[in-house]
Amino acid sequence: MKKTNNIDTLFLCAAALLLLGGCTEKTLPDLGPISYEPVVVMSQVARADHEGEGGSNIYPKDSSFGVWVAALDDNLLWEYDSHTAEVVVDDEVVGWNGTEWNTATPHAWPAEKRLTVAAYSPATAEAEFSIRNGVEFHDIDILTNGNDKLMFANPVSDQLYTFNNGVINIPFTSALAQLSFAVIPHVPDDVEVVVKKISLSNIQHCGSFCSLPEASWAPTGDTYEVVVFEGEEGVMGSAYKQLGDSEWVMPQSVNAHVTVVCDYYAHDTVIPNQVFETDEKMIWRVGKAYDYTIKIY
Repeated sequence: MKKTNNIDTLFLCAAALLLLGGCTEKTLPDLGPISYEPVVVMSQVARADHEGEGGSNIYPKDSSFGVWVAALDDNLLWEYDSHTAEVVVDDEVVGWNGTEWNTATPHAWPAEKRLTVAAYSPATAEAEFSIRNGVEFHDIDILTNGNDKLMFANPVSDQLYTFNNGVINIPFTSALAQLSFAVIPHVPDDVEVVVKKISLSNIQHCGSFCSLPEASWAPTGDTYEVVVFEGEEGVMGSAYKQLGDSEWVMPQSVNAHVTVVCDYYAHDTVIPNQVFETDEKMIWRVGKAYDYTIKIY
């Protein structure tokens, strides 16, 4: 009986050893590639000097952008644990490759990780990213070629691969503000007003930008004149007419000096080069569009 018991004991011990020996730690394979889907969030133009917002537009496929991607364990959240995140894509360029938006060397989505993405456009811009300040542009002159196209995307946080098969939607917003102007003459119907110039002065064009905690600029340096319209555009009576193209400006609070130059035509009489000037307090916010209407008497 003792021999039998010993054999049974040995068998049980061997089975236990087999069970323990059969458990090995495995590293889960990475998931599919990280890819991106940029969308431009545009501001709709609102009348009566109000700011507009909302709407969207297709991101241009000929314009690459830069991204930062950080990873957290899938039981953590960016809002509380961003200081522990690991950067897995560090300021790399994303471009359209004919079928999708991706980095030159695609990155795999790490297993059991949530990803958070921040971005800027165009990729040629000098940009930085920090948890505290978000996307940053330093010492920018918006009059320099290309800087009127600056856009940013605040962190798109806590993305899981299963949300959209590895595709992260990136909502870009312009870092600037957009202005457009129209005129409404308040003159008799047989009088034509020919607008020759609309301009704003005392406008700053240099500064530094950060997207967090609220997207804003710190203006620096000299001011300049924004010529909204220059040419000759006739308006009869009290007709509403949009003049010139939209202008991009650096968001700011400004006491703008507005100048309008126009001619009056009534029958055979011409009153040329009438200049109207006024100072207006204007506040332009990041990513907003403003439609101003000038009344001419």
